[in-house]
Amino acid sequence: MRKIILFSLIVMVFFGCSTVSQHEVFDSVDAASGKENLIWIKTQSEANSVNESVNALLSKPLTQDDAVRIALINNRSLQQTYEEIGISQSELVQAGLMTNPLLGYSVGHSGGITTTTWSLDVMFLDLLWIPLRRKLSGLTLEETKYRVGDEVLKMTRDTKIAYIDAKIAFEKIALYEAVLKSHEASVQLAIRQNTAGNSSKRDFLKIQDAYAYARLESMKLGRDYAMARENLNRILGVYGVQTEFNLAKEPFVLNAFVLEEKGLENMAIANRLDMNAAIAKVDYAAMQAGYVKNTRLLSEAELSVESEKTTDEKKFNTFGIKIPIPIFDFGQGRVSKFQALYNQSVHRLYETAVNIRSQVREGYASSRYAYDMAREMKEVVMPANEQILGETQKYYNGMLDGIYELLEDQRRLGKTKIQVLEALGETKKAQANLDYVLGGNNHATK
Repeated sequence: MRKIILFSLIVMVFFGCSTVSQHEVFDSVDAASGKENLIWIKTQSEANSVNESVNALLSKPLTQDDAVRIALINNRSLQQTYEEIGISQSELVQAGLMTNPLLGYSVGHSGGITTTTWSLDVMFLDLLWIPLRRKLSGLTLEETKYRVGDEVLKMTRDTKIAYIDAKIAFEKIALYEAVLKSHEASVQLAIRQNTAGNSSKRDFLKIQDAYAYARLESMKLGRDYAMARENLNRILGVYGVQTEFNLAKEPFVLNAFVLEEKGLENMAIANRLDMNAAIAKVDYAAMQAGYVKNTRLLSEAELSVESEKTTDEKKFNTFGIKIPIPIFDFGQGRVSKFQALYNQSVHRLYETAVNIRSQVREGYASSRYAYDMAREMKEVVMPANEQILGETQKYYNGMLDGIYELLEDQRRLGKTKIQVLEALGETKKAQANLDYVLGGNNHATK
């Protein structure tokens, strides 16, 4: 009996020792996403270290790259996603373990004879199914790695867009100051002229009304900046004094658009991590359907050993096997279910591929048009308004135009600068989205 128990323990230890490192899996996510130095917070000391890193990055003007770095190590929604690696890795470990044997002991007494019985029941078919279960769990872990890597790239995109929104909103406030001051100058001049009787009350009220709407617009810009900044704060995972950071002053630059549309769809299909995750999901569903089909009749079978000993020194060793008899349940329901799950995963893979190709076309068109519009604003509309203001200045100097015309053209130029800034921001956001759509850092401009 001791030999049997010892043999069972050796088998269980052998299969239970096969494990994988969570750190190795996480490092592969790091490599797949192309993002270096990701941090998976698992202890308080690691949380403290991340907090110190975040404070160091926030102590200087925040750049877009630093914002991405903070989000990837400090965003707790992303940290929750990292834990899925631990879950899948634990399931892989569990898949390599045999079902615990059942050790039984009983005592019987009759006719002055006491009988003691030891029994051991082992689910011996686990030895056959463990390799297949590990393959299934390995595919799940592979799918999880791709899915987590895709979440990393999504967070990168979302952080870039949130940073761009906050920076553009802040710079719009600064640019609108000139427009507001121009309205203030118009009101002050109108007050003097109305007091002196050189303008009608109607003209004065129109100028005052325009100034009131300008102040309202200034308030809206302030509100938009507050909202954009809070969105960035949430993505960065910061609070308290950490939210008092300053944005970097380096302006966004409109770079040349160099990306060609040809071949982008195939590039995205090859590079997108969510596509790889969908492929792994199909492989898992196919293997799982096969596993259920192969084990439907012998999913559970027990090898039993009993050793019975009586007080009169009689000893009986009994060996037996228990196999389920497929009379009512042939496993047809489970086979049908997992075949349907496989078909579902195939359709989902096809859907993912179609959506990715559409996203590439949409992302390219958005990025291309955003760039063309920004260039038109910068190279055509802006110079035209600068020339208009220059000509108006000449007319004003020659007393052919009044001060109101000059102030109006100054405001028009100020609003044009804001429009140029907005167009540049749309270009940068479209580029950030296209980078993700193509499966990584495939820059649309350089």
